[in-house]
Amino acid sequence: MASVETEHKKRNIEYAVGLDLTDAFSQVSVGPVDSEEVETVSTVPGQTSYLVPTALFKRSEVNQWFAGNEAVKYKETEGHFVDKLVSKARLGENITVGSESFRPSALLALYLKRILALVNLITPMNNVTSLMITVDVLDTTLIDVLTEAVKSLGLKTKEVHFQNHMESFYNYMLYQPRELWNRDAMLIDGTGEYIKSLRMECNKNTTPIVAVIDSTEEINLPIGDTGVSGYGAAFKGFSEKIVEGRMISSVYLIGDIFKGEWCKEGITALCRKGRVFQGNNLFSKGACYAAKNLIQPNYISEGYVFLGNDKLKVNVGIEVKRRGEDGYQVLLNGGVNWFDAKVECDFILDEGNKLFLVVIPLTGKRHEYREMTLNSLPKRPPKTTRLRVSIEMQSENRMAVNVKDLGFGELFPAENMEWNEVFSV
Repeated sequence: MASVETEHKKRNIEYAVGLDLTDAFSQVSVGPVDSEEVETVSTVPGQTSYLVPTALFKRSEVNQWFAGNEAVKYKETEGHFVDKLVSKARLGENITVGSESFRPSALLALYLKRILALVNLITPMNNVTSLMITVDVLDTTLIDVLTEAVKSLGLKTKEVHFQNHMESFYNYMLYQPRELWNRDAMLIDGTGEYIKSLRMECNKNTTPIVAVIDSTEEINLPIGDTGVSGYGAAFKGFSEKIVEGRMISSVYLIGDIFKGEWCKEGITALCRKGRVFQGNNLFSKGACYAAKNLIQPNYISEGYVFLGNDKLKVNVGIEVKRRGEDGYQVLLNGGVNWFDAKVECDFILDEGNKLFLVVIPLTGKRHEYREMTLNSLPKRPPKTTRLRVSIEMQSENRMAVNVKDLGFGELFPAENMEWNEVFSV
């Protein structure tokens, strides 16, 4: 009987890819868009070797590069080892390798090209229509560097997006049995410098249901020191604290660190509250599910909206008249990444020189107005002033608005006037 992978290749169906990119390790998960199947790619066939070191190595005097495990293999030979690629990319500054200087996007592109080659073990990369890259924390500099790096690869992938680990956790849970997140779901992350926890809870009193993930606690001891005296007791206390007073359905332990004997008492404390799972590929799988959802939304996701740190938590619109009746036109939809939230549209001003934007919180709070006065706007008869309104989010709670006067044809020519204002939302 042909393997599942072979059957997928024969069918030439669309695939989604989730790439978890961290300073230490990265991993890739792949799945067909038309099913809930997701497979994390192993670097060793038949094993669960998912982690690929996020590192590069350049031989001295020649333009020969190695990535991942090969980079680590050659680390002690003559050449230059480059690690912590994500942190260096987040700085946005050129990276010195030997006597040469490279743009951070160029080095990330080298690494991404090598790790995305793993996808070919499942399906040709040309079959991938959606790619989601997930990192611990997103900021505008890192987004710009990642965008430039991916663009330089010349991928044929239609959808390429970025999200943080919180959102990948949320997307992973959406595809799990409902009993694992009908109450709070916890994640304890041991893949970074410190052990930290995340908690996902859903407000079922809103429509759609609002899902929120909070960063709850962190053990302020380096992960590499788990053998020190008292560390097991510290983790037990940490585990008891994060679940105290909470109704927990499930807990996910991420990282090979939790395979040791030192953490057993802490894990036992967690088991008393809910089902406990261990692994290290949740974020890449969650990113893959998110990539699928961009192409073919999960029916459950349509009833939920995730409001994480990177999400726009309000709808922004404007009151309009349609055929003489009052109405409301949405300009920015809440629930999208704030750095993706932008719009440009034209309106005819009824009268006066004021523009009123309506801000509606997704949490169910009362809507508010943001008033923008268009000083020195030429006085014209009612409904003879056309305006171009451009809105772009500067952060999750700062909205920049630009308004241009377009006049009204030959009757009332535009006078090249524009207004700018920044509002909190």
